[in-house]
Amino acid sequence: MIATPEATADAVHILEGLEYLDQGITIFDQDLKMVAWNRKFLELYGYPDGMAYRGASFDSFIEHNAKRGEYGPGDVAEQVRERVELAKKFIPHRIERRIRDGRTITVAGNPMPNGGFVATYTDTTDYTKRAEELQREIEDRSELLKQTEHRLHLIADEVPAGIAHVDANMTFLYMNKRFGRAYQIDPQEAVGLNCYDVLFEKTLEESSRYFEQARQGRSVDFEMRLELPDGRMKDVRTLLRPEKPASGEVMGFYLVSIDVTRRKSTLNALMRSQKMDALGRMASGISHDFNNLLTIILGNLVPLSEELPGDVVEEFVTPSISAAKRGSALTRRLVTLARREQFDPVPTDIGAATSEITRLLESSVPKSLRIEVQQESDLPQAMVDRSQLEMALLNLTLNARDATEGAGQVTIRTDLYEMTPEVSDMTRLPIGSYVRIRVTDDGCGMSAERTEKIFEPFFTSKAAGAGSGLGLSMVYGFVQQSNGAIFVDSRLDKGSTFTILLPSVELNATRSTSSERRDSQPIPDQPEQMTGLALLVEDDADVRRTVRRKIAALGLGVVEAGDADEALSLVDRLQEISVVVSDIDMPGTMDGIGLARRLQKKHKHIKMILMSGKVDAGAGDKMPRGVPFLQKPFKPEELQRVLGGTERVKDA
Repeated sequence: MIATPEATADAVHILEGLEYLDQGITIFDQDLKMVAWNRKFLELYGYPDGMAYRGASFDSFIEHNAKRGEYGPGDVAEQVRERVELAKKFIPHRIERRIRDGRTITVAGNPMPNGGFVATYTDTTDYTKRAEELQREIEDRSELLKQTEHRLHLIADEVPAGIAHVDANMTFLYMNKRFGRAYQIDPQEAVGLNCYDVLFEKTLEESSRYFEQARQGRSVDFEMRLELPDGRMKDVRTLLRPEKPASGEVMGFYLVSIDVTRRKSTLNALMRSQKMDALGRMASGISHDFNNLLTIILGNLVPLSEELPGDVVEEFVTPSISAAKRGSALTRRLVTLARREQFDPVPTDIGAATSEITRLLESSVPKSLRIEVQQESDLPQAMVDRSQLEMALLNLTLNARDATEGAGQVTIRTDLYEMTPEVSDMTRLPIGSYVRIRVTDDGCGMSAERTEKIFEPFFTSKAAGAGSGLGLSMVYGFVQQSNGAIFVDSRLDKGSTFTILLPSVELNATRSTSSERRDSQPIPDQPEQMTGLALLVEDDADVRRTVRRKIAALGLGVVEAGDADEALSLVDRLQEISVVVSDIDMPGTMDGIGLARRLQKKHKHIKMILMSGKVDAGAGDKMPRGVPFLQKPFKPEELQRVLGGTERVKDA
């Protein structure tokens, strides 16, 4: 085929156009002989100008690269042979090559229909660097995300609350360790389980309406008493917060459960204490008059019973006398409960006292009620009133008798108990050794509501007239008098356990010694009164009022300024000023340090004191020499020291 002049002209135009490409280009025929190229190709690889010509062999370029070490160490001839053999297969390819000067060249080769192949060469150095930077940034952010996720997991596992994430189908997506520990399940294994597979049926019954509200997109807070797998009953406050994506559709909710058992126990103890105090005030106020009334009533009823017929006495007078006597006994018990004082506290062997009262009880309870005593040996003594201890054990045993209807078992255990931090926080008792007394029965038990009220005065579950409701209140009062604590664990049809903790004699002695030390601490001397006029410079009116009182308490007169300019004006007008107490950071043309330097030059007789709420304000070379510094907030005695010249100052 003979090329026409037009075709030749077109080919020339095409070759000239290739020179304007931003990419290198080469065309080799089926024999791997160069047909066309552009200057960009030579520039990218740094080839000499004469190396590219029509008919130049492909292997000459490969050999040039190999000799320059572009392919790394190795035999040059072998490197050339491998690459020429691969090129002869005319397979489409795209590779990235990092050449010797550090640049990255992307080579794309494609076979042509009539044989040979065309290859383009693109300098992708900037793109590659950017891609590498992005990759590093992705890796850094991924690592940061992992660290953040780890911190969040750590925080979620350590906070004193159970945390879970539940989807719209009530399936657990996440559960922290505390939540899993409460339900005795591994948090990892809980993922994918439904709430109905984890939570107790009763818990779900009581909380399902709240869960449904959360699934509808509402924030819900509620409190309930629930049973855990280990049988413990807990008061739990639960917060439900819906999960809402950008679309607004509710996907699930987050659940946070906080154990408020200790808080409720503390509040209940406080309420009981307040009720006992109120009862004490009431009993103390009316006991005298009430007993006088009972004396009059009995003083008239008894003689009257001797004058009236026997049937009338039996029907009307005897019940009245009996009621009056019960009223008198009730008053005495109220007064005893109200006094809240130990009449005869002595070091007491709790085990021996328990054994003795048990022997007395065995003859006072039905034969069908078994009393078992379990004693731990070598128990420390406790400082209690023995008669009140015996009365407390009597009340608890009689309470167990009533709970079992006289047919069952009562177990009285005594052992050593080392106070744990958790119980110490709840009872506000010091950590140390205690004697623990547990009275357990297998009777009817009590509901949670009744358990909370069991120690309240006049509260009783017995039939009308069968009890005064003061027996357990007196037990509670005795324990409080003894600096101890009392708990009750009870469930319906599963019996009750009353636990009393009495501090050992050694622990009581430690507390008494600490109290004596506090009581014997010397009363600090009154601040030495000073004379003169002080200028207080402070822009905050509330702070100025507080500091002014401290200065005035030392006997100094005080004038005030809100900034350094006003302070300088007062110093010039009031020759009586002998002390200036100034804040460092203030508005205006001058701060406290500038004011101090000005006064040191013009009024050397005035004592200067600087103060600041910034921790590092008194450090560094900016502080004037010889000027004491007060860190806010400061105590009156600290102010007194600097005014008296005993405070350490910057070297003069």
